[in-house]
Amino acid sequence: MDVSAEAADVVVRESIQATEAAAKLALEGMKNVAALLLAIAKQDMKVVGQTTAKRLARDPAPAVVIPIKVEDKGKFQKLAKDFGVLYFIAQKKGNNSGILNVVSNQNYAAQLNAVMEQMGYPIPQKAREEDTQKKAKSRAPQEKSSPERGSGSKPSQMTAGAVEQDSPTKKKLDQLQRLAAQSRVAPEKPKRKAR
Repeated sequence: MDVSAEAADVVVRESIQATEAAAKLALEGMKNVAALLLAIAKQDMKVVGQTTAKRLARDPAPAVVIPIKVEDKGKFQKLAKDFGVLYFIAQKKGNNSGILNVVSNQNYAAQLNAVMEQMGYPIPQKAREEDTQKKAKSRAPQEKSSPERGSGSKPSQMTAGAVEQDSPTKKKLDQLQRLAAQSRVAPEKPKRKAR
């Protein structure tokens, strides 16, 4: 046999094997991609925009319901998609009140507030009340804290049960003890019978 014929035969055989291996890898890759796409479709991996109640129910966060006007539906949908809100719109059949309920969950509360502000709706009262509660002054200012209680940042120099001599607590305690001593009446001794 000729050397050139053998070399050509080896080249052809190797190219056929390489083509076969490439075809197998391509088919396996397409199979895996199809399986991945099917899994994503079944799990409804949508993270923004309008979705179903079933999808939102998977998340353990509490639901949030926001009423909007029917004529604002398109504007809300556009803004919700821009802000990245996952929601669905609920309305009872035969309800002609002109109000739609947008249902989302607590995870999207900040984005929903931003969307509602953009649309000209007021921020819900609950959020405003929480802000005022957080900003309210505490009942007992920190600098006038009782030394017995301590803050945990430095050890107390007093022993348990001890009260400073000049403190208002000591004065009040002495005053109460004097009042208690004055109001005490000596108990009557029982009379003994003579035998």
